[in-house]
Amino acid sequence: MYTEKDFEKTAKQTKIRIILGSLLICVFLGLMIFLTVAEIQVWQMVTAGAGFIVCYFVWSLKIVPWIQYNKFLKELRYGQRRTLECEFRQLGTETRQYDNVEVRDVLVGVRSDDPKEVRFDEKLFILDAEKQFPKIEEGTKVRITSFGNFITDIEQITA
Repeated sequence: MYTEKDFEKTAKQTKIRIILGSLLICVFLGLMIFLTVAEIQVWQMVTAGAGFIVCYFVWSLKIVPWIQYNKFLKELRYGQRRTLECEFRQLGTETRQYDNVEVRDVLVGVRSDDPKEVRFDEKLFILDAEKQFPKIEEGTKVRITSFGNFITDIEQITA
């Protein structure tokens, strides 16, 4: 599901946003310095206030989420993964936020460890909402590769 292209795209977008945010800060600082030299204190104070508000808004809503998503993808890329064979039950229709990533729920059935019992426990995984989920019917056996509860790959097992 995740390719090298995804990692490169996210790193590039993060770098672009940090550079643009830094340029915005430099513009407001330059304007404040100019107004200080020109001794126009009222406009200097207005520029300082407006600059702080705008820069904080851009940083909080445009830059930090990309930094966190890039960090998450790095952990996903190099972190410990596990594979689980299970039975697909349901893909959630609603999306929700999980660690600043929009995700969908995936419910699977996992056979109990006791071979004498024919009991399935349900396990909840999450899937990045931007990723395409393959067409899998309910009750189909699948192999899920995950990082924690986050699905990194899913494939249908053919018998």
